[in-house]
Amino acid sequence: MPRKHDVDALPRDKLLVLYQRLTLDCRKHFQADLAKELNCSPQTVSRLVDVIENHLGKDTYIDRGIEGRKRYYLLRTVSENKALGFAFEELSYLSTCRDLAAPFLTESVLARIDKSLHALALHLGETFPGLPEPTISFHSKGFIDYVPHLATISTLRIAITKRQVCRVTYTAVGRHSPTEYRYAPGHIVAMNGTLYVQGYRLGAGSLLQERPTTFSLHRIADVEPTGEFFRFDAADIGARRFGLTWHEPRKVQIHIAVTAADYVRDRVWSDDQRIDELGDGSVVLTVTTTSEKEISAWVKSFGDSARILNTSAEPGGET
Repeated sequence: MPRKHDVDALPRDKLLVLYQRLTLDCRKHFQADLAKELNCSPQTVSRLVDVIENHLGKDTYIDRGIEGRKRYYLLRTVSENKALGFAFEELSYLSTCRDLAAPFLTESVLARIDKSLHALALHLGETFPGLPEPTISFHSKGFIDYVPHLATISTLRIAITKRQVCRVTYTAVGRHSPTEYRYAPGHIVAMNGTLYVQGYRLGAGSLLQERPTTFSLHRIADVEPTGEFFRFDAADIGARRFGLTWHEPRKVQIHIAVTAADYVRDRVWSDDQRIDELGDGSVVLTVTTTSEKEISAWVKSFGDSARILNTSAEPGGET
C-alpha cells in the first residue's frame, strides 16, 4: 500500500479545511492546489468533495469543471443561478474591467458602475469592498480626454453591432481640413492609451469593402449612419497580427541580438510567428504585420540589438 501524504493529519481535519475553502472563498479551487494545501492526493480531494456535497442543502451544489487542463471545484447555489446567472468570481472580473476602462470614462459613469457593482454584490449575498480608488491604473506622459468623444463612441458601437455604413468626417495627422469617408466600422481597439476604430473604407455608392482603414477615434469630427448596411465581417480579427490594421498583411523577418532575445521569446507578436534560434544565441523573428510603420518604430526602439532583414507581401496583399 502506498504511503499516505500526511500521516499526522486526520481525515476530519482535511474535510473541515476543504469545507472552509469551498464555502468561505467563492471562487474556483483547483484540484492540484487543494491537494498540495491538504498534503494529499487528487483522488482524496475528489472523495472529500463528494462527502461535502452529500451534506449540502438542496439549494447548494459543487460545480466541477476543467480550465486549462486543470480540474476545479466551485460552490454554487440554485437561487444564485436563477437570479443572476453568475457568481462572485464573475463580479470580481467586472470590477477589474471597470478599473481598466476607468481612464476612458467620466466620473459620473464610474459612480454609476460602482453603484451597480455594489447592488450585484448585495444580490449575491457577498461583501464587496468599496472602490475609493481603482486597483489597476495607467501611467503615461500624456493622455487623451475622451469625454467629448463619448457620443462618437456610442454611435460607432451601435453601427458595429448593426453593421451600418457610416459617413465619417476625419482630420488626419498633419492636415488642417477634414475629409469625408464612407466607412464600415469593425471594432474599437485600445493601444498605448489611444482608442482606434478599425474597419473598411467603401467606394462611392458601393457596399463592398475597398481597403482596410483605421481611424484615431479622437480625430473623428463627426460620424453619421447613412441608413445602408454591409454584410461582410468588417472586424476581421480572426488572426492576431503585429500592429493596427493600416494595410494588407505582410511578412517581416527581424534579427534580434542576444541582449534582447529573451524579451522577444517571452511574448506573442502574431499568431503565426516563428522564432528561429541561431548559434550565437540571437534569434530571427518572423511575424505578420498590418503596420510597417509600427514594426519599424518597434525595431528602432532596440537600437543596435534589432534590424529588419526583409519584408514580403502575403498572397493577395500589397507589395
